[in-house]
Amino acid sequence: MLVRFASFALVLTLIACSEPSSSAAPRGDMRVPASPVDRCMNLGGALEAPNEGDWGYTIRAEDLQTIKAAGFDTVRLPVRWDVHAMQREPYTIRQGQIDRVKEVIAQADAAGLQTIVDLHHYNDLMSRPDAHYERLFAMWRQIAEALQDVPDSVILELLNEPNDKMTVERTDAVNAELLSIVREYHPDRWVVVGSAGWGSLSALLESNPPEDDRIILTFHSYEPYDFTHQGAFFADPPPPTGTRWGTVAEYSEINAGAEAAARFASEQGHPMLLGEFGVYEDVPLEQRAVWTRAMRKAAEDRGIGWCYWDFATTFKAYNLERDEWIYSIKSALLDN
Repeated sequence: MLVRFASFALVLTLIACSEPSSSAAPRGDMRVPASPVDRCMNLGGALEAPNEGDWGYTIRAEDLQTIKAAGFDTVRLPVRWDVHAMQREPYTIRQGQIDRVKEVIAQADAAGLQTIVDLHHYNDLMSRPDAHYERLFAMWRQIAEALQDVPDSVILELLNEPNDKMTVERTDAVNAELLSIVREYHPDRWVVVGSAGWGSLSALLESNPPEDDRIILTFHSYEPYDFTHQGAFFADPPPPTGTRWGTVAEYSEINAGAEAAARFASEQGHPMLLGEFGVYEDVPLEQRAVWTRAMRKAAEDRGIGWCYWDFATTFKAYNLERDEWIYSIKSALLDN
């Protein structure tokens, strides 16, 4: 998940008009390849924490059944692998972390869900990439080998939200190397590939994805940041509260981003996934729902799969205390 989103003046964000006007379908010259992921839920705050449960959420098998029953087809499993790996060669990952990931995969598969497994929050790589490349490659070799026997419903995502010194050029090179490692163990598995700038669309549009016929392109959007993250305690600093969203200009800006994402997918010949989008839980619910519905509809109208952030923590769609969906957010994600 985005913790501090860099400001990009030319960022093209993805949202479509819902109430003010309907979002336009892709023009006839665009052919966005079908995504294996349609409607996805991020299991944020669990295995992306240093230890599962540290951030208030531990994944339960019944959560996966609940997500499937609601109408989702995929869950995304953000995993903080680096804090469970040795700092020195051979950079061994703790077996308990591998076993827990495989347990969640099995529970998701039993519920009828696909699972996207990523490498999340590798902060040291972002600030000192040259010092961490070999550790990153060694971790992915272990992950790829350990997950060789998982079902075909599992999708691998190479690197979540590259930022800081992980430029577009560096990320392109790392993606190519990581994909070659993964392909040694998973020659036909779907692999998700994003770019720099915290996984932004603007960076993805500047990137050169690897040559491969089983990759899914991805970007994240929390724009406008001052709206989606207003009052968020983890932002540095938190944007002030009271910001509203939904002007004609804001809808128009986001529709332009939707078209840009679809066109890039068409040109590259790969499916596209909006891998994260959401609004902080303390923003008024009506505003959260309006933005979420617009974002979701823009993606669907253009054949772009999406994955909401997140199930049950700070951008929640589900209330763990009441053990029920937050109806407005569930409706914004799933209803016409």
